[in-house]
Amino acid sequence: MSTLALLVVVLLVLVVALVVGAVVYAVHRRPALSNPVAAGIAAVAAIAAVLAVVVAAGGSSAGASPDQGTGHAR
Repeated sequence: MSTLALLVVVLLVLVVALVVGAVVYAVHRRPALSNPVAAGIAAVAAIAAVLAVVVAAGGSSAGASPDQGTGHAR
């Protein structure tokens, strides 16, 4: 894994932690909304779902060669 990829992963983890912390804090300030732990878990699940869609969309075309599936060697 390259240094750039590791930095992107670290930044992604930090952003997710920041968003989850903000959601938990907001729910903690307004207890009528929901349980803070459930709100944090829901935020993590939503971010993970969006990230999975992005990774799946990016991975489907990455590395595909134009002659894939034809059996012809380059």
